[in-house]
Amino acid sequence: MNRSAILTQVLEILRKNIFYLLVTAFSLIFGFVIVAPELARASGSDNPPPAESNGSFNLTLFHTNDSHSFFLPRPAVWRDDGRLVGGAISLAWHLDREKINTEGSIFLDAGDFMTGNPVCQIADEGVPGEAVAGIMSLLGYDAGVLGNHEFDIGVQNVKDLVPLFEYPVLAADIVDEKGQPVFRSEPVVLSRNSLKIGIIGVSCMEMDEVVAPSRFQGLENINQSKIIRKQAANLDSETDLLVVISHNGVDNDLKLAKELHGSGVDVIVGGHSHSRLKKPRLVGNILVVQAGSKWTNLGRLDLKVENDRVTGYKGRLITLWADGATAGPELTALVGGYEKQVAERFGRTLGTLKTDWHKGRSESNLGNYLADQMRLTGNADVGLINSGGIRKSMKAGPITALDINEMLPFSNSLVTMELTGKQLATVIQSNADAQVGGQHGILQVSGVAYQFRTNGEEALVEEILVAGKLLKPETVYTVAMPDYVVMMADVYLNIEVPERVNDVGLTITEAVVQAVAQASGPIESKIEGRIMRLDP
Repeated sequence: MNRSAILTQVLEILRKNIFYLLVTAFSLIFGFVIVAPELARASGSDNPPPAESNGSFNLTLFHTNDSHSFFLPRPAVWRDDGRLVGGAISLAWHLDREKINTEGSIFLDAGDFMTGNPVCQIADEGVPGEAVAGIMSLLGYDAGVLGNHEFDIGVQNVKDLVPLFEYPVLAADIVDEKGQPVFRSEPVVLSRNSLKIGIIGVSCMEMDEVVAPSRFQGLENINQSKIIRKQAANLDSETDLLVVISHNGVDNDLKLAKELHGSGVDVIVGGHSHSRLKKPRLVGNILVVQAGSKWTNLGRLDLKVENDRVTGYKGRLITLWADGATAGPELTALVGGYEKQVAERFGRTLGTLKTDWHKGRSESNLGNYLADQMRLTGNADVGLINSGGIRKSMKAGPITALDINEMLPFSNSLVTMELTGKQLATVIQSNADAQVGGQHGILQVSGVAYQFRTNGEEALVEEILVAGKLLKPETVYTVAMPDYVVMMADVYLNIEVPERVNDVGLTITEAVVQAVAQASGPIESKIEGRIMRLDP
C-alpha cells in the first residue's frame, strides 16, 4: 500500500472516531483540573507551608492542656513578688478579652484535667472529678481529649465522668478487647466564620508506660496515625481545616506530624509534656502547639484559612495573671463553692518548712524527705518514691494539707516488700541506668546510697550501702514504696515482684500528712549524696 492510501485510511479512522477522541481528551483535561489540587494537597509537594503573618486571620484557635484541676490562682513561683496566676476565673476573664479581636474562634483542651488540686476528689454525686467537669463546661470548651491522668482512679470512673462534661471528650485511639471504641471516637465538626473545622481527638500513645495496668484494664491503644488518616480522609471534603487534639507530648506530636504528612491535617494541639511552646512548631504543613500546664497560660493560634488549607498563622501564649480577673456569676459561684470545700477539708496548717523544698529528676531534698517518710512509716530498711509522682516544689513557710495533696495528688498506697540484696542491687542498677539514659525519672531513695560511673548510656555501679553498710547479696531487706511503682515494676524496678506485697494501710499522701503534723519542729531537708555520679 502506498503512502497516499495509508494517509487516506488514517484520516477516515479519525473522522469516524473524532467524537470519542474529543470526549476522552476533555475528560483527561477536566479530570486533571479537578483532581490536581487534591493530589497536591495529598502529596504536600505543591502547597508551600503556612507562613508566619501579622494579620488577615479568619479563625483563632484557643487551647489549654494539663490543667490538673488547678482551678484557683496561685503565686507565680518564677517571680519574687508572689503575683497570682492561673485559675478558672482568670482563664475565663482573659479568654473573653482575647475573643474580642477575632473573626471566629474555637476553644480546645488537650487532656489531663484530673489529678492535681484535691477538688478533683470531690464527689457530691458519687463521681470524683465532677467538680472539674462542671467548671470546664462553664468555661465554654468546644472539645477535648482524655489524658493519662484521667485514669488514676480507674476505668469505671472515667466512664462515669466523661458524660458529665457539656462538650465532647474524645479518645479515638482507645478501644476495648474487641477493638471497639470505649469513649467518643467520632470527630467533631464546627462552623465558624463561614469555615468548617473538623476536630479529631486521640489520647496518650504511651498509656502502657504511664498508667498502672490495673487502672487501664480491658483497654488498649490502637495506632493513632492510622485512625487519624482514616478520619481525616472522611472529613477532608467537607471541612476547611483539620485539627488533631492529642495527649502525646511535644516530641511524639512532632513525630506524629511527620507520619501525617499529606493527610490533610493542619494543626496538632498537644498536651502531656507540659511544654510551653511560645511559638508553634511547623512540621511540613502541620502546626504543633502546646500551652504549658496548670492553666498558667492560654494558647492562642491565629490562622488564615483559604482554599482548604492554612496559608498564614501567628501563635503565642497569654499568661493568665489573676489580679483584677472576674467572671460571670455562675462560674464565680461554682468556683467559690468548691474553694470553700477545699479550704475546709485541706486548708489546715500542719507544720513549718525551714528550707525550700525542690523536686527534681536526680537526687532532690524533697525526694529525700518523702523517701524517708516511706521508709519510716513502713518500718522498712529502704524507702523509694518515683520522681514523677512528686508534683510540686515548695517555698519555706507554713505547710498545709493542701500543699501535701498538690505535691502528692495520686491515690497511691504505701506498700512494703522483701527483697534480697541481689534483687535490691538490680533495682539500684536500673535506677542508675535511668539517670544516665534519661528514659524516665529516677526513684528517690532513703536508707540506701550508691555511687556510679557512666559507660555510654549504661551506669557502672561501684558501691551500694544500706544503713551505712555494704549491701550483702543474700541479706533480705524490707523496701517501702508507692503501689504504683510495684505496678510499674518493669519500668522502675527491673525485677519480678515478690508474691507477697504488704499494704501499710495509708496512701503515701496520708503518710506524709501524718509525718508533717507530727514533726517536733520546723522541717529541714537537704541533698546528702545518696546518689553519687562520679563523672560529669
